[in-house]
Amino acid sequence: MEAKKSKTAEKIFQRVLKNIKPSKAEARETVYNVNKITSRLKEIVPKSVEIMVVGSIARSTNLSGDSDVDIFMLFDRNVSRDALSKKGLEYGKMLVDPKKGESFEIKYAEHPYVRAYFKSGIKADLVPASKVESAESMATSVDRTPMHNEFVNSTITERQRDEVRLLKFLLKAHSIYGAEAKIGGFSGYLCELLIIQFGSLIGFLEWAAKTKMPVVLYPTMKKVMADDLETSKKFSRRFVVIDPVDINRNVAAAVSEESFAKLVLIARSFISKPDISAFYAKGFSSEKTNSMLRKFIGESGLDLLMLEFEIKDKSAEILWPQANKTAYKIEDILEKNGFAINFSISWIEKRNAFILVAMPKQKIGSRLIRGPDVFKTHDTAQFIKKHSAGMGFVIKESTIYSLEKSRYSDAEKIFRDIAKGKVIEKHKDINLKNAKVYVNRIPERHSGKVYSELRTKLNLQGFGGQ
Repeated sequence: MEAKKSKTAEKIFQRVLKNIKPSKAEARETVYNVNKITSRLKEIVPKSVEIMVVGSIARSTNLSGDSDVDIFMLFDRNVSRDALSKKGLEYGKMLVDPKKGESFEIKYAEHPYVRAYFKSGIKADLVPASKVESAESMATSVDRTPMHNEFVNSTITERQRDEVRLLKFLLKAHSIYGAEAKIGGFSGYLCELLIIQFGSLIGFLEWAAKTKMPVVLYPTMKKVMADDLETSKKFSRRFVVIDPVDINRNVAAAVSEESFAKLVLIARSFISKPDISAFYAKGFSSEKTNSMLRKFIGESGLDLLMLEFEIKDKSAEILWPQANKTAYKIEDILEKNGFAINFSISWIEKRNAFILVAMPKQKIGSRLIRGPDVFKTHDTAQFIKKHSAGMGFVIKESTIYSLEKSRYSDAEKIFRDIAKGKVIEKHKDINLKNAKVYVNRIPERHSGKVYSELRTKLNLQGFGGQ
């Protein structure tokens, strides 16, 4: 980056940091409250169980206002997974005192754990795990988390802790922070590794602005491997960050290509013209979302078709991937019936899930069904015979297609059939039968969320200056 732009960027970083870095008073209060919780927990668990605070608070990379803490109960390696899980839940529940206004819920990862809520505002995940020396002796994936703590705290500099905070805040502004399935973004640990790898936020953004996939990063060696097809194939990902504590793990496995592409655009824009607006997404009035949604539908010329359906009371991490796969299935069905799709969005709210598809207004009379490549096979006769009742055949380049009358003239009819239990079979926990169907007329009770999801999907803020 040019010296003048670099100076501007540094001034921006300092302005943003004042707003997002916990003050000394806030940090002291957080440490005090966390210590009170861990002291109480130590009185409950046997002496053989080690209590360890992990995550961003333990690594001093947390943002102001972030009082979520991960507290691990480390059991001896010879304690079985079932016993560890059972005891962990027992100790976590014993810690919570309803008389003090505290509460808890059971959450699920590889095994269940307790999420406790304290009057101080602290939300603590109380996670049982095994004490291990290396990744080779792990019983579950959570066992490596204490090793993450050790690696980051022994490697990162004080300045880099602030650089991590800036990266997290930047990614949050563009809705690509978080490894949850619903986001498909960058985890806090990944942000720490990226800053360690490239030394600073500017260093990382300069790299991201120019990078191409596939790419493999080795934070321990600060090594970048472009076109490492073998490793990319091994992890079935084009963006791979090798975990310093486990060479068989890709820390970036949750990052979708859409999220990575957004990051590249953000980086190109900021490197080209540093601007503080990259860190702050523009809000909107919730009172006006209904009219703004109608305006969007009118100006875009798109049809918005939405399904609302009930889901089981299960972990979001289980349901989100299923909802996304179902959305892709719907896209596939629409396209096979000749409809053009712009994009789809899926989301979950409590016990209901939503799938929204945006597409140009269109009426379909016929569709093309793809056949074989004439030059790659001699077996075209079977395809021609199977589709002989159609309206004829079209050859595009070397591929043969059958032109046939479409079963559906408009997309709404497909959605109505989906809601009748036709077209798509139940997928694990997702059942679209009896789903509510909305076409353009989105109920006011949903307009705020729909508009918010559309802004997140279409938000190009911070991508300018290309």
